Amino acid sequence: MRLWIFLSLLTILPASGKDGAEIYTQHCASCHGDQGQGVANEYDEALVGKKTIASLAKYIHRTMPEDDEDAVIDEDALHVAEYIHAAFYSPEAQAKIKPVRKDLLRRTQHQHRRAITDIVQSFRGRASMGGENGLRGHYFNKEKMDNRKKELLKRVDPTIDFDIHNDHGVEGLNPKAHAIYWAGSILPPETGTYQFRINTPNGVRVYINEPNQQNDAFIDAWVSSGNKMRSIEAPLFLLGGHAVPIAIDFVCYKEEKSSLSLDWKPPHGTWEPVPSRVLFVDSSSEAALISTPFPADDASLGYERGSSISKAWKEAITNAAIEATGLIFDDIDELARTKSDQPDRGEKLKNFCFDFAYRAFSRPPTGAQRKTYIDNVFATAGDDYETATKRSLMLILTSPYFLYPSLNRNENGEPDNFTTASHFALTIWDSVPDQKLMDSVSKEHITTPKQIEDRLWNMMGDPRAKTKLHSFFHHWLNLSEKEDLDKDPKLFPGFDKKIIADLRTSLDLFIDGVVWSEQSDYRSLFTEDRIYLNPRLAEFYGAPRPQTNSFELLPTPDKKRAGLFTHPYVLTAFSYHKQTSPIHRGVYLSRNVLGRFLKPPPNAIEFKDADFKPDLTMREKVTDLTKDENCMACHSIINPVGFSLENFDAIGRFRTHEKNKPINTVSDYSTAEDETVKITGPSDLAKLAVESKGAHRAFLKHLFHHLIQQSINTYGLGKMNHLHEVFKNTNFHIQSIMVTMVKETIPAKD
Repeated sequence: MRLWIFLSLLTILPASGKDGAEIYTQHCASCHGDQGQGVANEYDEALVGKKTIASLAKYIHRTMPEDDEDAVIDEDALHVAEYIHAAFYSPEAQAKIKPVRKDLLRRTQHQHRRAITDIVQSFRGRASMGGENGLRGHYFNKEKMDNRKKELLKRVDPTIDFDIHNDHGVEGLNPKAHAIYWAGSILPPETGTYQFRINTPNGVRVYINEPNQQNDAFIDAWVSSGNKMRSIEAPLFLLGGHAVPIAIDFVCYKEEKSSLSLDWKPPHGTWEPVPSRVLFVDSSSEAALISTPFPADDASLGYERGSSISKAWKEAITNAAIEATGLIFDDIDELARTKSDQPDRGEKLKNFCFDFAYRAFSRPPTGAQRKTYIDNVFATAGDDYETATKRSLMLILTSPYFLYPSLNRNENGEPDNFTTASHFALTIWDSVPDQKLMDSVSKEHITTPKQIEDRLWNMMGDPRAKTKLHSFFHHWLNLSEKEDLDKDPKLFPGFDKKIIADLRTSLDLFIDGVVWSEQSDYRSLFTEDRIYLNPRLAEFYGAPRPQTNSFELLPTPDKKRAGLFTHPYVLTAFSYHKQTSPIHRGVYLSRNVLGRFLKPPPNAIEFKDADFKPDLTMREKVTDLTKDENCMACHSIINPVGFSLENFDAIGRFRTHEKNKPINTVSDYSTAEDETVKITGPSDLAKLAVESKGAHRAFLKHLFHHLIQQSINTYGLGKMNHLHEVFKNTNFHIQSIMVTMVKETIPAKD
């Protein structure tokens, strides 16, 4: 009992004069190395981790050294723990031994695409989508060749699902001769290729990202034959959080059947009607969307960043510049505010290139930059202004001043307000500053703390910020690597791709509901006991049916949910094809969410269900598989977490029995402070996530890395402690801590 007395007095007594380093050298270094680096054929793993001093002291007192467990006990164990924790064991000690420096990073592939799109968009203006969902429909009766002679009605339709034989609500509409025109915008939730499909027996033209309908329609089914139902599909690459205009022209003339529905198949989704939540009545301008494929970005540190330079990447940035230049030249006179026959067109094209460089570099080009990227190019081209413009744009889009945002410095190499604006846009939007932000810089309106705070909160309301948070949560939950969620159809009938797609949408809506609420409370991610369900999910999971055909936040029959821990999509992602996986669930939740340090297994053992008796439960199998003492060093943490979720099967349905045996979810769990607590189910996991300092810090670390793309230790060893205090003092407000992270990483003068 003497050790416990020493530990209890640790916070009030001064450090003893006894030398922990000397004790370590005498009893520990022969196995662990003089700096904890490990010794071959003894203990070859580095002595690093996240245990507290008190926890380390208990462990040393109980087990070390292995050949004489009583040699280092009580006060000696405490002093050794203090020494190794400060010298090399803790993350802070490791950061001192191997200082982490900020890396020179290029734009990631996502940042590269978005930056180009937003630069071009800045010449057209970026519309606000407002809050009204749906498309504005204009209804006409058709007379001969005139499709829109007299407007009968103008209204907002939540979706495109018209049928003349249903209750369409348009008084006086001629059932055999009418036309409808819908217009508005579509705001895709994620980046990728979307499939669109129309179903109609009539004439239809669909324009997406073509605001004036002057070019060929995206889907052209204007000529119909025999009034027969047909479906026509077409793909389109869209950028998450970036609205594009949509317009639909529909006509029925002397035909018995008249109907139209518009479906889409988003990335990671299945065919469904285009939902009202992504449609907006406000129109947007055309977007220059870059579909050039890029190689994957480096994610070796646990988060994506633009650190790798390869031949494939160099080819990609060149091809993207070529694609962007082509898109720009489709509308060059509009963007440059000129006409093909104007005598000063050459000068306006040259000025356009200067403005383009200004926006791409996020600051006015220096005299040397203007000479390199614009003046010399136009001087050598003579009267061939178009070729000069293309060359100038290509040089700008492949320039290091565009590719590497951290090069944004003044002529003295120091950061300034333009640097700050670039930092804001990159961290919150993955993009370049918009016109409002650049105007604020020009007027010196982002210099005081209040101005900075106001500008950041304004930027947080942009759809691009929400898209970036979506990608963070999918990365933090490790779902970006979980593409195959299919299950055995015999064991889980009805669990098809439509259910999987609905669950993904449900998860995104749940996250949005927490993050973008007024409270924005991190704790609600784990304490909410309801799930977003549409009619299909409600029926499958036996929940009350929503009042509408859309998603609603509803309780499940089991009433045992604990936010993200028990969302069916997460539970499904960390399960096998035929059964649950307590190990996968336990590893992910322990490491990413609860912030526990887990060493890689010394010998990875593959789980083979066929090796076990068929009447064993999954808990019994995992317990037997991991019973070895070497395994239990980590599985004493992993297993209790995984077992606590065994009431939920491989698709997230609640159950009480497995193999005709009652499911046991109770385990003793050893905390990071080396305290033993009882975990009985997901509510206890939620309590750990809500109350545990380690869980808070894990969330903050992952969020910081996603936003800033640098190690948190590059901003000082005390940065994490400071952020944790801010997080607690703002009632765990997610949006507020994002603003703090961005604000406190503004590049400072050396």
